[in-house]
Amino acid sequence: MRRKRLDEGGIYEKMVQLMADRQLYLRRDLTRDELAREVLTNRTYITRALKGRGLNFSQFVNSFRAAHAIALMAEGRYPDASPEEIALLSGFSSEDTMNRYIKKSAGLTACAFRERMTEV
Repeated sequence: MRRKRLDEGGIYEKMVQLMADRQLYLRRDLTRDELAREVLTNRTYITRALKGRGLNFSQFVNSFRAAHAIALMAEGRYPDASPEEIALLSGFSSEDTMNRYIKKSAGLTACAFRERMTEV
């Protein structure tokens, strides 16, 4: 019996669901091939699904990591963690990359975001 093939939209939705439900983005070494295996497709279809939304693989994964880092700082679960530690806890390989993506989504660097959260 053949499985029904997902279209680009279905592949993208499955990727988002897996990232959210299983927090695959926390794996610093996550690859497009690994994600493709999880989605039951191949890397070409992963690339097409992302490209159709103006994203590449790194942008897709790092957007989830940024949201995770923001949530960690907003929740205050790690008040004494350095920005580098927050980056590592969120799956980023560096603080610089985390800051770049947090700035894109929140408009502030991690330090500025954390300061704002403590002022509230």
